[in-house]
Amino acid sequence: MSVLTESTFKRIADIARRRWGLSLGERKMQLVANRLTSHLRKSGGGEIEDYVGRLERNPTEDDMLVLFDILSTNVTSFFRDPAHFAFLERELYTGLAKGTLALPGKRLRIWSAACSIGAEPYSLAMQALELLPASAGYDVKILATDLANKALVGCRDGIYTDAQLSGLSPERRTKFLVKAEPKPGTGEPRWRVKDEVKRLVEVRRQNLVEPYTGLGPFDVIFLRNVMIYFDRETRREVVMRMHGVMRPGAVLAVGSAETLSGLDVPLKAAAPSIYLR
Repeated sequence: MSVLTESTFKRIADIARRRWGLSLGERKMQLVANRLTSHLRKSGGGEIEDYVGRLERNPTEDDMLVLFDILSTNVTSFFRDPAHFAFLERELYTGLAKGTLALPGKRLRIWSAACSIGAEPYSLAMQALELLPASAGYDVKILATDLANKALVGCRDGIYTDAQLSGLSPERRTKFLVKAEPKPGTGEPRWRVKDEVKRLVEVRRQNLVEPYTGLGPFDVIFLRNVMIYFDRETRREVVMRMHGVMRPGAVLAVGSAETLSGLDVPLKAAAPSIYLR
């Protein structure tokens, strides 16, 4: 198996930038090399140089999505960054439940823009079920999008191990999940998200640097731990696209270590890593 040279890594980085807006710095070279080597060993795909050459010449969409899977990292947990959920409870759900705040058509639309294997959109769905009683009469829909095949499959399945549910309280686990078949091969216990939760979530593929055709308008968008992979120009482009599908007053939450500071976008800070249109 060949090694990943600096020049070949730069070619991969160029593909990632043009296709998905990803910014792969030199510090990612060893990580990419390890993942490429593992993929080619399992798939019998040959040498790294030949593989990259095929991607440059005439790749299929499936070829490119496999590469995105190789480059992406799907780290997530339920109710990650609790401050974001606390903000929604305080500033959105309390008013909706009491009738002191209203949304057009009694429709609440939320977008989990980088849903990974589903912990984020299902956390959002659980919170809506907990805090917005049926008597309030709201139609709640949560759009969960990602590019990675593994993420989309995991999100649609909604099946998780004990380790993946570490951020979920025992009460919520009992209320919103049921026992599933143990993990094949290891027998590790698994849990499946109940249908009442899954019914609120639509899962689809979306490239964040391509047009958001047919999306929105949204009342809440979670764009968390994504912009760290983009350069400054792409960050602003993505946020402006988000702005275009947000209702006036809508919430945009980014990762706790991310900020829109210096991007010159028409959103105002409401709390750390939380912005309003």
